[in-house]
Amino acid sequence: MVDHFVMTKATAVPQPHAGSCAATLLLEDAKGVMQCRDSEGNDHAAQAGDLHWTVAGAGLLQTQQPVGPARLNGLRIVLNLPDRLKSLSPAVSLLRAWEMPVIQTSAGRTRVVAGSHGGWQSPLATPEALMILDGWLRPGATQLLPLPPGWNAWVYSVQGDLGVRARHCLSGAPPLPKRQEGDPDFAVLHAGSALVASAPSADDEGVLLMMAGKAPAHYVLIAGPAVDEPVFRHGTVVMASQRALTRALAAHEAGDFGTMRQDQAA
Repeated sequence: MVDHFVMTKATAVPQPHAGSCAATLLLEDAKGVMQCRDSEGNDHAAQAGDLHWTVAGAGLLQTQQPVGPARLNGLRIVLNLPDRLKSLSPAVSLLRAWEMPVIQTSAGRTRVVAGSHGGWQSPLATPEALMILDGWLRPGATQLLPLPPGWNAWVYSVQGDLGVRARHCLSGAPPLPKRQEGDPDFAVLHAGSALVASAPSADDEGVLLMMAGKAPAHYVLIAGPAVDEPVFRHGTVVMASQRALTRALAAHEAGDFGTMRQDQAA
């Protein structure tokens, strides 16, 4: 679940999170400061380019609000955890923009927010393998993004038109067949649209070919191993069964997710 937001004023009360990881990526054109507080006592001030990262696990409350004049442009991301990790103790961290590796090539610029890409590794610690890339492509440029076997990828166009072609292996692939009805593994994303691609477990490695149009393209890619389990969710509380979801919601109502101090909840 991903929400692209532009926040200029306080908009929400503290939200319960459980059974998932929650990430807020502020894009580099964000203006001002986002105060990120939670029932574990964490208090972070996120700014342009930063990633606020939460392993919700067994559950916590969280609020994110602008401080003073602000125009916070970013993505709120909720990632499902496998059932075996849903009882983890909550953990929260802030990854600064300057801590993220930046790969500059003739095609454009890529920030490695999470995981590894192009020989560079983000310092973000995650309970499961994960890749988050924040990339820019120059007009007409292309970029290859390998996708490990058994992984799913979500690609979002933040700005510009982005062509995406999925191949089933990184090397040795046969020529793409010419089809009258078009290529089913090719799509053009306009700003604000997204797609999902998968690398089946039988493949050695898949690859996504990203192509910018006549204008620069800005995209965010989120990829990780597929979680092949049922999903039962209520907002940002995500469980693998209705019984577990009911228990988690009852725990929240009972105060087991902790409490926010009065000054934090405001």
